Amino acid sequence: MCDWESNVATYLTLGGKVFIAPQCTIKYDKERQEGGSCPDFVALDLENKEIIVIEVTANANIDTLLEKIRERETRWYQPIFRKLEQTAITASFDKPPRFLGFVRKDVLKKAEKAFLDAHDITFVPLEDVAFPWSYWNKRIEGGLPRGIYSQNHA
Repeated sequence: MCDWESNVATYLTLGGKVFIAPQCTIKYDKERQEGGSCPDFVALDLENKEIIVIEVTANANIDTLLEKIRERETRWYQPIFRKLEQTAITASFDKPPRFLGFVRKDVLKKAEKAFLDAHDITFVPLEDVAFPWSYWNKRIEGGLPRGIYSQNHA
């Protein structure tokens, strides 16, 4: 796990109410034409009963990430939900899966602009999760970010 992913893992699990599976392999299902991916994390937010797919990138060029997100239903959401459904884990999760991306601050607006109408996608600047003392209270009190980050944290 690289440093950025390690920082994000700490951020996600702060407070002990989010379980994460790092490098969660989603096998390709040829019959359904879905899966074939390995997101950086799949998180189970136990308090909010949410399944969250998480990608972390420090790349300046986020085009590949944006393409993955466009395919989120078949790449991540459907196969993950089906896999968890087989283990009965999803029985208590009453919300649809969502995506949480961690990107560089200088590409945050580009990422958000690409998905303005998508209510299941949130991006957070990597720089904002690098130092626990700067986000501790906000993270504990507010949970994992939702919506357009740059408008809510300006």
